[in-house]
Amino acid sequence: MNFKDINNKKNIVLFGAGYIAEKTFKNINKELVKGIVDNSLNLQGSKRKKILNLTVKSATSINIETDFVIICSTAIDAISEQLIKMGCVENSGFCASPLLENYLAIEKLEKLDKSFLFSSGSAPSDVFGGGLYKVNISLGKMNYKRLYSGFTFGILRYKDRILFIDTDKGVMELKPNEQIVKVADLPKDSRAHGFSYNEEHDKFYVSCSNLDSVLEYDTNFELLREFKLSNKKDLTSVAQHHTNDNVSVGNSVYASMFSSTGNWKTGMFDGVVAEFDLITGERLKDVISGLYMPHNVSYHNGNIAVLDSLNGHLMADNGEITGTFPGFTRGLDFDGQFYYVGQSKNRNYSKVVGRSNNISVDCSIIIFDPIRKVSRSFQFPIEIGEIHSIFLLN
Repeated sequence: MNFKDINNKKNIVLFGAGYIAEKTFKNINKELVKGIVDNSLNLQGSKRKKILNLTVKSATSINIETDFVIICSTAIDAISEQLIKMGCVENSGFCASPLLENYLAIEKLEKLDKSFLFSSGSAPSDVFGGGLYKVNISLGKMNYKRLYSGFTFGILRYKDRILFIDTDKGVMELKPNEQIVKVADLPKDSRAHGFSYNEEHDKFYVSCSNLDSVLEYDTNFELLREFKLSNKKDLTSVAQHHTNDNVSVGNSVYASMFSSTGNWKTGMFDGVVAEFDLITGERLKDVISGLYMPHNVSYHNGNIAVLDSLNGHLMADNGEITGTFPGFTRGLDFDGQFYYVGQSKNRNYSKVVGRSNNISVDCSIIIFDPIRKVSRSFQFPIEIGEIHSIFLLN
């Protein structure tokens, strides 16, 4: 609740007799303030000269029928619980001071309760390395385990199933009991990475780096069409664009790639998100351009998002920079409030020396609040090294 809404209330009582109460008092209509309370026995009975000379009382003095309480203490959860037990209703009977917004943002990140999967395309090892991992974060603590060992990349939900790509073995499925089974083959040496499902068309789309194309499959994983980025591979027999991820929405499939023109091997990293028309099969005008090794083009809350990986940017909301991170950003999901951004060991950091004054070489997950621009990070062992995709479970 903001100060404008608070000024529409009557019989305001400030809960907490410290500096937050004093600052809150300066931002509201003083005539609306009826009293001040605090749980500290030492403060009760004392006067707060800066707040209309009001005497601090105990919380029992609050009239839940007529008073509106503003919490002016960082103990927001405890006081909220106390007020609810007294019969106060959040928002209509009490709220936290708008000045506590910073504390609320930090508290939400610190008390995050979330489970997700991430894939790693690193070389598999006995303990860590490439594979499919499950991560649980609860009250700021993280634990994780590897569910599958392999060169894994895109992850998606198809109806009630979780499917992912092992670029060597094909399409795999994670069962509810955490067992892994193979679903379908993919073309050999295609270097399949990105994976998406279009519910409207009931089709799967797989980005293949070594084919310079996006493949379209039916739900039985029978190949239907190939969307070629250009004819350069036909002329040279070698992939030139390095496409890696895709998302399909409506009548389009969007693909991220290192080079729109196919010149990244000659140092031209003109990275883009390209669009294909699912009706005509044609490649249309690039949707987002000027990217440096982009990954994880995706669709959240009606917006196309992509990671400008080497620059460390999250591009969303009309292709604007929404957040910037210190490492090679790869792996992206969104829960409606926070973005979950993966960071991989940055083996190309020398390319951005001068652009960034702090280049991280960690492998980690960053939980990022795009509104308040605050984040928390959780680091993984160096043996994992790379994250490709992130997939939220709850």
